[in-house]
Amino acid sequence: MIKTNSEILDALMHLHKYGIPEGSKIGLTPFDSQLTFVKGGCTDITGYPFFGKSLFMKEVMMGLTLNEGWRHCVYMPDDGSDTEVISNLMHKLTGKTFEKGYNNSITEREISKFSTQLSESFKFISAEHNIEPEAFWNYAKEANCNSAVIDSWNYMAHKGEPTNPDYLRKILSLRNRFMDINKMHSFIIIHPKNPDPKQVKDGNVKKPSVYDLMGGSEWNNNGRNIVVVHKASKENHQPYQIFVDKVKPKHYGSIGECTLHIDWNSQRFYDFDHVNNIKKYAYATEEVVKDPINDIFAVTDNEPF
Repeated sequence: MIKTNSEILDALMHLHKYGIPEGSKIGLTPFDSQLTFVKGGCTDITGYPFFGKSLFMKEVMMGLTLNEGWRHCVYMPDDGSDTEVISNLMHKLTGKTFEKGYNNSITEREISKFSTQLSESFKFISAEHNIEPEAFWNYAKEANCNSAVIDSWNYMAHKGEPTNPDYLRKILSLRNRFMDINKMHSFIIIHPKNPDPKQVKDGNVKKPSVYDLMGGSEWNNNGRNIVVVHKASKENHQPYQIFVDKVKPKHYGSIGECTLHIDWNSQRFYDFDHVNNIKKYAYATEEVVKDPINDIFAVTDNEPF
């Protein structure tokens, strides 16, 4: 339907009076300065296996929920079973682990208390379901969610080859329109091509570019925001480099990067203030420490994806 002159004028007057609305923030200043999220947008996240893309996706979800009141429809079979994903989110919410024998081990009472909060803000589509993207987005709409989270794209049921350029062009265009019309935000985790084995061995892995994504340039051509979660190696002590490689519309962010750390004890990301030796979390009390690299929870080799 063609907009009338009156409709265009009203829209321009509204913009002049109120300005462009701010995007939603996750609560971590270095990242919020690079990118904010709008209801009616799309963000595609990539990074090499075991480099933290799913871990960061959960940080984004929790930050948007606790700071902005967002509700999420979640399909994350690439991150583990439904129970594992839910327990990971509860760990991030409470700072308490499901592993027994630690000072921060969660209690049954706490599980009962916080499961209600999780169920109100997160709607889970079981990993046992083989669901197509369009059906999933409709589920998210029916559940009155603000975002639809897919981890990862390859785990969805597709009517075509998931990395075929023609199929991607069609389905991503459909996604963009769906999110615009229904004022939702799409998050999709995409696997890139494998890194150079020599770089992995040397511990100096270069970040993947948008053209390294499985499916190639269509993600860049039809995407809105593209985020790369990266670090020099898979070692736990490495800080995370979060690259924003594409922003659209541009007033919701800018191309660039920021550095974040992970508190393995609480599973939360934080910004480290080197001047005051303070950990600044998105939704937790600031904590004074001497060195974020040495203040790491002693974890096993099971680092999150």
